[in-house]
Order: sequence, then C-alpha cells, then structure tokens
Amino acid sequence: MIVVRDGRMRAAGLRRDGVVAYDWGFSQHGRDYVQRSFVLLDDGVQINQPVAFPPQQQGWWYCDLVTVVDVGEVLRVDDMWIDVIVGPPDHPYRLLDLDDYGQAMSDGRLSPSAAVDGLMRAQRFLDRRLNRRHEVERAWPAFPPAEVEALLKVALPQDWTLLDQTQAR
Repeated sequence: MIVVRDGRMRAAGLRRDGVVAYDWGFSQHGRDYVQRSFVLLDDGVQINQPVAFPPQQQGWWYCDLVTVVDVGEVLRVDDMWIDVIVGPPDHPYRLLDLDDYGQAMSDGRLSPSAAVDGLMRAQRFLDRRLNRRHEVERAWPAFPPAEVEALLKVALPQDWTLLDQTQAR
C-alpha cells in the first residue's frame, strides 16, 4: 500500500488490524534518520516515537490528529494541527497546537464541520487511549495500542519519495 503524507511525501506501507505502518526518512543537522509512523485508522491519529527527540525523551510518542482518506491501496494522511506528546505513564501527556487549530478555523483553512469533527476525534482519542478515569494503576489505558506494538519490529519497505521528485531514499 502507499501512504501520501501531507501531500509532500509518498511511502510504501503495511496495513494490519486497523493500523497502517510506514517508514520514511529525513535529514537534520547533517544526520540521516529513518522514522516509523503508524496511522490509527479508527482514531484518525498518526503516532510515532520521534527518532530525533532528545535522549531523555527517547521512547516517548508524538501523536498527530490527521484527516485520513482511504482509497484502497492509497492512504492520504493530512495533519490537522492538534498534537499530543505521550511520555511514560507517570508523566502527564501534553496537548499542543490548539492555537494553530483555532487559527486554521479563523482563517478558513478548516471548515466549521471539519473543525467539529477534529475536536470530537481528538477528545475520543484522549478518552479511549490516555485518560484515566478512576484507575490507580500507573499505566496508559490503551497506549500504545497492541496493534502498534505488533508492528514496531516488522520489516517494512524502505521506499519513500518526496513529491517534489527529490529522492529521499
């Protein structure tokens, strides 16, 4: 399957149990990285453990609210501004970029119906995956999802291209 990310990159991926996993690469500060991302199809959220996070945050998760357009063998994923950083269970998660989301609503990049849908999906993701109700156990209720855990070590195609035709790998 093919994943098109933000209209800027195309990568080969693998679909399994409501999750699409794909690898992609980038360069930062003269160093090349390979990043694995997972699209949670039911949540409309894309997650990854950023390879460029500082050492004290390695293993943490970065979650993006996304729109997902699934056309069989092509999955288009576009960022919707709201992000969540998830650290260890004894560390609170951090919600980011609500100001960017509001600005997108204000300047018309995000329609009222898309904005409502995004806010509802963001809340559903938090409630389903991260929010603890009355549990005293120090663990995230369903994070990362078992379907993602199963794909962490799977060999994926190392095939991605920037859509401006610059080869990334």
